[in-house]
Amino acid sequence: MRNATRLFHLLGIALLSFTLAACSDSGDNDPTPSPDGGGDGTTLVPTQDVTTEAYYKGDLYGTSTGNLWINFISKMEYDASEGDYIGPGYILCLDFNTTLAENADFATLAEGTYTCNYASDSHEAFTLNVAYGDSYLLRYAEGGGSESFDITGGTVTVALREGYYCIDARLTLSDNSDYDYSFVGELSFLNRSEEGQMSNLTGDVTLSDMTQALAGYYGAAFTDTSDYYTIIIAGPDYDLDVNYGASDALMLTLNVTPGSTEGIPSGSYTVVDTSTADFYPNTALSGIYDPTYGGYFGTWFFSTTGKLEASLRGGEVKVTNNGDGTCVFDISLQDGYGHRVSGSCTVPCRVEDWS
Repeated sequence: MRNATRLFHLLGIALLSFTLAACSDSGDNDPTPSPDGGGDGTTLVPTQDVTTEAYYKGDLYGTSTGNLWINFISKMEYDASEGDYIGPGYILCLDFNTTLAENADFATLAEGTYTCNYASDSHEAFTLNVAYGDSYLLRYAEGGGSESFDITGGTVTVALREGYYCIDARLTLSDNSDYDYSFVGELSFLNRSEEGQMSNLTGDVTLSDMTQALAGYYGAAFTDTSDYYTIIIAGPDYDLDVNYGASDALMLTLNVTPGSTEGIPSGSYTVVDTSTADFYPNTALSGIYDPTYGGYFGTWFFSTTGKLEASLRGGEVKVTNNGDGTCVFDISLQDGYGHRVSGSCTVPCRVEDWS
């Protein structure tokens, strides 16, 4: 199954899912800097115009290895109406089996050479998963048209130098062509294993420059004791309609008084454990990641540019509904490690009925 990129979309059950974004290049090989620096006294130069999305799934195959994958995405324009990128450009997805992480919230890719076998994946450490299309290249030509290739052979060498990952891939594609790719840069793996605290924060976060909010009303989805809203509060460079952007964002799931269709009722909402919650009004559901539905639920902090995300599992949010289309959010939340996410903002809050 092809691994998806981090383009969040609100679903009918208030989960944030992943949408595969295709991208390509019309050439045989994509020119990227070689990670040869750092061994001869020179300073490494990070690869330019490439973003990465990296995820850790834990011992996915029961082989005492850590499964993780990385999407390398060249700089392109994203067409929200088409739900895809506009070429030229590419996505290269590499699916690794590495050593198990001591803490799933802060996984790393072990140094070494990773090999693959297109006939059968062993899922042993220092192998690449390719037999079922988990590693692949997507290319988009300028003006439209795309090509997709499975990785069918080759090696990927990983080294750490000067705080950067240096990744050197010598691959074979499903059309029997050779494909070489090199990357130098930092990588931060987001936890998809359901282990740990589901947060990679290393300190407190003060929310600032929050300028907008969208509140989706779901009615009595879980119990007749309360209705619930899912709210996204975000900065100016965030598109609430596609639920993605460069600004930081906060997701809240609030249990409210039944029949609160016109907006979020004013009050204090205390975070409760979603797995044991009774869904009473004036509570906020803790953040969980549910792979069954492929996404997020509850209360989360996201920073796309910072490659940060945090399941928020304690604290409270005070909401003041001004009755004029704006709300005041006084936020005092924390993740499972005790890192605080806090701030206060007055923002226009669009209300939509998704019940």
